[in-house]
Amino acid sequence: MTTVEQLIETINAELEGQADPAYRELVRTRYNMNVDNFLGVRTPKIHKIAGKHYQLLKSKSIDERLELSGHLLATRVYEHKIMAFRWAHLARKEYETKHLAVFRKWLDKYVDDWIDCDDLCIHVIGEYLLRYPETANEVLGWTTSANFWVRRGAAVSLVLPVRKGEHIALVLRVADLLLNDEEDLVRKGYGWLLKVASIKYPEKVFSYIMDRREKMPRVALRYAVEKLPKQLQRQAIDKK
Repeated sequence: MTTVEQLIETINAELEGQADPAYRELVRTRYNMNVDNFLGVRTPKIHKIAGKHYQLLKSKSIDERLELSGHLLATRVYEHKIMAFRWAHLARKEYETKHLAVFRKWLDKYVDDWIDCDDLCIHVIGEYLLRYPETANEVLGWTTSANFWVRRGAAVSLVLPVRKGEHIALVLRVADLLLNDEEDLVRKGYGWLLKVASIKYPEKVFSYIMDRREKMPRVALRYAVEKLPKQLQRQAIDKK
């Protein structure tokens, strides 16, 4: 057994010791989530175990730590994925530009649920884009991916930057490219992005919505207007 296999076996044993079958069933019913690869461990407990093991790995280079994260992701166990993203998040101050390709690969290859999609895109890719804002246009290419999780990721990866007031023009471009996407989760993703953008840029988002409300899917529109002032919400929705 290799060192990596031993590490994963140790981590898995600790996670299984924290598994809660009742919580597993709750997640299945409340979030309509496939729980075949879900042990039933609550996120704070996953993060606690992740933090303990991360301290033991800090002497390794960031590339080595991300490689170990990749091994966790390859198991496709939900808790392993959350732990991998947590490790990557904890390394955010060490990100280099080359790491965006790693995160993009993870999004395409290992994400299969909206929960881990959003975890990766906000806490890892979003942090990367804050560190390297000049690379943000890379997400434009993601909007045409055959993988709808990558398309959702194009929007969700901008949630953290736009919350900080960055990339409003890019946000609106991404929303345009995803406007009539066939996947409901992609529509909800860019609707959520517009909602967050509207907190700092209410006039721009309102104007964007009004120009497109006749062709914007209802589910995206409902998300997008949530944080607008009530009067603007009514104007955007009443005539839809």
